[in-house]
Amino acid sequence: MEKTRDISHSKSNKQLDKIKVLVVDDHDLIVLATRQIFSKIPDIKMIGVAGDGDEAYQKVHDLKPDVVILDVILPGMTGIELTRKIVSEFPNTRVVLHSSSVSEDMIVTGFEAGAMAYVPKNFKPGQLIEAIHTVMKGEHYSKGFVSEILIENFLKTKGSKEAQNSRLTDRETEILQAITKGMTNQQLADNLHISVRTVEAHKSNIMKKLKISSTAELVVYAIKHKIVKI
Repeated sequence: MEKTRDISHSKSNKQLDKIKVLVVDDHDLIVLATRQIFSKIPDIKMIGVAGDGDEAYQKVHDLKPDVVILDVILPGMTGIELTRKIVSEFPNTRVVLHSSSVSEDMIVTGFEAGAMAYVPKNFKPGQLIEAIHTVMKGEHYSKGFVSEILIENFLKTKGSKEAQNSRLTDRETEILQAITKGMTNQQLADNLHISVRTVEAHKSNIMKKLKISSTAELVVYAIKHKIVKI
């Protein structure tokens, strides 16, 4: 009987687990606004704040957040430099870039450094929440003009290179098309009646064949080679 109560208690605790978020920004109003947004979301907990890159790095080490909401322009260590360190040293922590500065170079450099999402500071509250939930699934978040900037930049930088000769299987092509449409791994698994692990294996094989390292590049490849149309 005691054992049954322990199992029930364990399940209850698991249900109460929240996504731990560290906010890194040197603007008090942004921090306050972000705190108010998170206070209304039951599965997100803001566990700390940092005002510069060095302080943020220490807090990531001490607090082990699930997600870091990170301004790109910071005193001391830049957001891009900090992203590289976080991704390298704390692989279970996801980085969401959050900045009022929007440029092709900054966004692409941020994603290349390992960030998994970009949300501008003139965002709608729902976008930041959606970005957090998306990166917690291990997926990238980029919508609207951000997606357009990424595609345009990658087309410019990759367009002059010769296409890889590797051929995709019919199933891999089908999965690539679905990824390009923004489907999650779970949605893919449900639609194709396969496991999420199988989807992940196919995606890994596609990236190896094409010598591509990010979902954004997969999208660009699919568009460039007319696997999908936009």
